[in-house]
Amino acid sequence: MTLHFPSPRPGLAGLWDRFVGPGMSRGENVLMIAASLGGAVVAGWQVAATGHSWSLILLGAFIGVDVIGGVVCNMTATTKRWYHREGQGFREHFGFIALHLVHVALVAWVFRGAGFDVIYALTIGGWLIASAVGVLCAPANLRSPLAATGLIVAVFLSFYVLSPTLGLEWFVTLLYVKLLIGHAVPPTSRYLF
Repeated sequence: MTLHFPSPRPGLAGLWDRFVGPGMSRGENVLMIAASLGGAVVAGWQVAATGHSWSLILLGAFIGVDVIGGVVCNMTATTKRWYHREGQGFREHFGFIALHLVHVALVAWVFRGAGFDVIYALTIGGWLIASAVGVLCAPANLRSPLAATGLIVAVFLSFYVLSPTLGLEWFVTLLYVKLLIGHAVPPTSRYLF
């Protein structure tokens, strides 16, 4: 399926276009920016409620901006079309998802008690990579249900095997929604209209 859309604009606006996709509507922009700002506030507030320092509150707010704003952004028709345009294949999608292992490592290192929670990092990060490979390599008709399956397993791992991260209980669920359901599943008419 070949998807057609506007080219990125020149200058600073073009940087935004390359990040979210050219031609993003005002409504999509408003929703994504509101979700990003709301994510920062809610995540920062929740981390503050656990008694963490200002530096960790800011880190939690940053994670909230990226993950919560990213969920909304990656679910827009514009962003899905942009990241699934011609020339974007397994390597590009996998690279984008793998980059988010930094988030998992930060949560494991900073927010899960003293020291680095290796079990958490390997479990959540490992399942993310395995799920991403499964979704990205699957036939088109199985990508969405495989992404949902990956998310379901991640939620059970987070809440019942490992225990949620205090102040960031939402993190695993929304990270998987952002990356598997939002980013890895290509656009279809069901998502675009």
